[in-house]
Amino acid sequence: MPRAAMTTSRRDDLFRRYLGLLGWVGDPGLHELVSSHLIKIPFENVSKLLRPADAPRNAIPPIEEFLRGIGDQDLGGTCYALNAHFAALLQFLDYDVELLAADAGGVPRAHAVCRVTFEDQQHLVDVGYGAPFYHPIALDSLPLQIPHGDVSYTLDRHASHREAVEVVMLHRGARIHNYVAKPPPVAPDGFAAAIERTHAPDAHFMRRLKIIRFFASRVLEIDNNRLVTTHHNITTITPIRDIDELEAIVHEALQLPRMPVREAVEALQARGVDIFDGATA
Repeated sequence: MPRAAMTTSRRDDLFRRYLGLLGWVGDPGLHELVSSHLIKIPFENVSKLLRPADAPRNAIPPIEEFLRGIGDQDLGGTCYALNAHFAALLQFLDYDVELLAADAGGVPRAHAVCRVTFEDQQHLVDVGYGAPFYHPIALDSLPLQIPHGDVSYTLDRHASHREAVEVVMLHRGARIHNYVAKPPPVAPDGFAAAIERTHAPDAHFMRRLKIIRFFASRVLEIDNNRLVTTHHNITTITPIRDIDELEAIVHEALQLPRMPVREAVEALQARGVDIFDGATA
């Protein structure tokens, strides 16, 4: 069999497996794909903390590794892996999708998002922000506010570019984070320098534990030694006392029974971070 045919067949198999992990056979529609991706695949930095020392530090994990993490260990990833691989899946399904870079806090390409043109409208699709963006967001609908308990998100056009979109995250009304996404599209390898920064010893996700699991009506988040639950737009925070309690919560409440959270905590300890130390957490 020619090499190209083998490559195409293998690619098809991978994306069919991806769809299967989302609970679908074929294309169920863009809204269903976005919703199921957010719900089925967690936002987490466990995979980052446990990535082998000899793995490239400036590249998105290959799709085989990404899918194996989902299928075998209940993993997912952070923005680059989640949005880049989802963009590739949408392209495989013949959607008109672009991977855009977003600046955050003056840092270029600090985030990645998808822009999908569907039914003659452009939509923001972001399954990698740990935000409750359950559906494609039509850019013609902006400005928009999405409440989420103690946190809310505002989305609007940004003055920096006629096609730029700004997403602002607020905690009890105070602005705590934002990003501005704009063209031109960026290939996954265009994020190399940004991804390398996220693996620096003092980088945010190398010194804390973050796991966010979306369900249809609630969101559970592990933020170091806290369980943050948002249900019916009400947020409650529960302290987590130790590793045994943390592991039980991740495996049972978040319904991620295979996630190696204990190993992630040990990896943080090896870096001098104790998430159960009140001063650190």
